[in-house]
Amino acid sequence: MLAEWEVSDDLPDEDVLVIEITPPWKMYFDGASHKEGTDAGVVFVTSEGEVLAYSFTLMQNYSNNVAEYQALIFGLEMTVDIKQQDLKVYGDSQPVVNQLLGLYEVKKPELFPIITM
Repeated sequence: MLAEWEVSDDLPDEDVLVIEITPPWKMYFDGASHKEGTDAGVVFVTSEGEVLAYSFTLMQNYSNNVAEYQALIFGLEMTVDIKQQDLKVYGDSQPVVNQLLGLYEVKKPELFPIITM
């Protein structure tokens, strides 16, 4: 025996809660050192698909790895400034990405940040 169902547009006297789930922003970073100087770049892809590209020329000559770190730091500082907390980060530097993931450790003491209070 089949039950008969009636479709109704009436909602009970309760509040309706709608939760919209948006995809996270994506951040791509890259840095490069060359004979003319050092550059860093960051590209954001918003949850709506908008592309925001930024490039920086660093005032000192750095190694490629340091340029990659600087690009990452610039991008993360920008996301803090705009209060964007839902973020996926992409980079092509194996040392930087693996250290960010906790897979690599800093071995040289001079690379640890100096904290003063």
